[in-house]
Amino acid sequence: MKNLTVVFFVLLVASLAHATPGDIIRSQPLTGQPYYGVRGLAKDWDTGMIWVAGPENMYDVKYTTMEPATMIVATWQTAASNLYWVYDIGYGFEDFGTKYLLMNDYESPFTKMIDPADGSYYTCLPDYFTIADVTEGCSVDWDNNYVYLCSYGNPDVVYYNGSSHNVFTSIPNALNMGTAVGWEHLFILRTDPYYTIEVYQINGSFVESIPLLSWPTDHYVIGLSCGRENAVGDNETLFFADFITEQVHEIEVGDYTTPTSLTPSTWGEIKAGFGSPLDGNGSPSMRSIR
Repeated sequence: MKNLTVVFFVLLVASLAHATPGDIIRSQPLTGQPYYGVRGLAKDWDTGMIWVAGPENMYDVKYTTMEPATMIVATWQTAASNLYWVYDIGYGFEDFGTKYLLMNDYESPFTKMIDPADGSYYTCLPDYFTIADVTEGCSVDWDNNYVYLCSYGNPDVVYYNGSSHNVFTSIPNALNMGTAVGWEHLFILRTDPYYTIEVYQINGSFVESIPLLSWPTDHYVIGLSCGRENAVGDNETLFFADFITEQVHEIEVGDYTTPTSLTPSTWGEIKAGFGSPLDGNGSPSMRSIR
């Protein structure tokens, strides 16, 4: 009888802990964040940290890194050069052995390469979108050094291969606000007519659409980055921000790291207390299991 009671209790707790991907796990402003909060986020796959930046203006852009497990930031740096207003950032675009921050600016050239060590301007990527489109999302695929970009005013999501832009997918009428590349998938944060994260395999195959559950329709979502592996059971998380509350949010998505057994996010997962311990660094392409 005692064993049955224990089993019943475990099942009850597990059922209460069952999550629906699309849930916001944590939300908070970052200590010392810039005026208007954070707009850009980008994963550093070498360290497990997350770069955060912006928006600021008048050539005074703050940026630093965030520890994803605690959402504690390092010392903020200022004066990322030649930038007016940051919309989103990527990290890891490599040129001659240096990994650069990519910052999407209000002014052309829209995607500028910034040395993370001192904020100095290095060069830029050629423009694909126009100033009317607004170049929003930015992320780097560390496997092939491709840059994925999206726009608020253009349905195209494109990748830059070092010499030219190519259309990855086009989402009619979508207001695309952020991209993130990791775990051999591309994630696109969008709004119109509702808030979702569109998930594609990096080969272009569509996987699923994850709604941001209970998200206020007047909260302007911005930026996107990969977050933690196995943070919610076997499920991964992403980070994004919003322009209304000026907070950074962590959202649960699906299991994208278990080889040959992708669990679609709509199936749900067990909460973090029953999951694996946080690795922190992870891998953008699951190199360790190949």
